[in-house]
Amino acid sequence: MTTLNDEIRHVLGVDGGGSNTRSVIAELSGRIIARGVSGPSNPLTVGAEAAGKTIVEAAEEAINRCGEGRFKAVCLGLAGIERLYGRESIRRIVENCIAVEKVLIVSDAAAALAGASGCGTGVVVVAGTGSIAYGVNANGETARAGGWGWMVGDEGSGYDIGKRAIVAALRAYDGRDAPTKLVQLIKESLNLRDLNEIIDHVYVSGMKPNEVASLAPTVAEAAKMGDQAALRILNEAGYELGCVAVAVIKRLRLLGRFLVAKTGGVFQLGSPLNDAFEEAIRQAAPECSILSSRFEPAVGAAFLALQETGVEIDEALLERAAASLQALER
Repeated sequence: MTTLNDEIRHVLGVDGGGSNTRSVIAELSGRIIARGVSGPSNPLTVGAEAAGKTIVEAAEEAINRCGEGRFKAVCLGLAGIERLYGRESIRRIVENCIAVEKVLIVSDAAAALAGASGCGTGVVVVAGTGSIAYGVNANGETARAGGWGWMVGDEGSGYDIGKRAIVAALRAYDGRDAPTKLVQLIKESLNLRDLNEIIDHVYVSGMKPNEVASLAPTVAEAAKMGDQAALRILNEAGYELGCVAVAVIKRLRLLGRFLVAKTGGVFQLGSPLNDAFEEAIRQAAPECSILSSRFEPAVGAAFLALQETGVEIDEALLERAAASLQALER
């Protein structure tokens, strides 16, 4: 590992997900100066070695954009990492490829909450390829729910929505359920001549979780057309995501006014899902504020890296981060 000195004035934050990996480089002032993106890096689905290499690719894209490649700290927000799977392999790859003083590895949910709340308290629900809820209360206690992976959980996730869409289309194709626009839309999305060809995609080619999750926007498209099967899928997904949030709220004994933030591509699928999500939460916590995350998880990871170097995450820093991100998008 490279030994650095006090002249280094930058940190790196990384959000590793099931569909893509995002990185941001921040100055110690909180100003964001570059971003990068690469493919999936969930170690549970792609393996630790592949995840480490993909993380480095996302970091290198950001480094190439700004020319700054030395860091006081790097924070990696990764799914499943709290179970120690592949943690040291990923750390080794990052330390060997990036000039950094310290590597901090946290769960993707912890990074998401840091971005959602500016390193404050509350609950965040992350819904991308997978799904999880995570929270911190005023006493510093943490809790999580969901996040059990695509084989046994991740209800309400992009994968779950995509799988439910395939099942609904196949039931309609067989005549077991009413017709649905999902049949034609899934055929178009997967470039199938006939829906029965999906067997090759699922069992022969082996559709990966992110490939199944890529069908989620198709469900939103069908729902906009009034398709009942698609609307039901989105409503059920929103309810399930609300349930994982409520589980965390109850475990942390959160009462009155507190933040529930939502982040991830699933929440971009439209009002049927978001309305069901909010309804499920309001039944348990009628006074909470349900908002979109203030910052994306990769920025949250950068905030945690800044904290690791002794930087206080205050409102002035958060405003600098927000202004710099707007400048990058111009």
